[in-house]
Amino acid sequence: MAEKKFDLSKIIDEFADDDFGFTAIDEEEYTDVIAEKEETVEEYKERLHEVEKLILPFLTKLLKTADQPIIKWPNRKETLENQIQKILNLTRG
Repeated sequence: MAEKKFDLSKIIDEFADDDFGFTAIDEEEYTDVIAEKEETVEEYKERLHEVEKLILPFLTKLLKTADQPIIKWPNRKETLENQIQKILNLTRG
């Protein structure tokens, strides 16, 4: 075992003001944070799935018609605005 040359309590007191941005928490606090994170992750997964359902039909339709040089798209402005609003409601709402 190493020889005790220094009083560690004095060393701890000397550097007590240095803050590395973390604190200790008890197990209950930790469990609460983890549970909240898991709920948040699941919520984001659901939202991303909803975004996929809004975007992928559009992209797959474009892909299926890739060999056609002209796209006929009546009411494009309104359709796009509606889709954009739906996406923003999921990502920012």
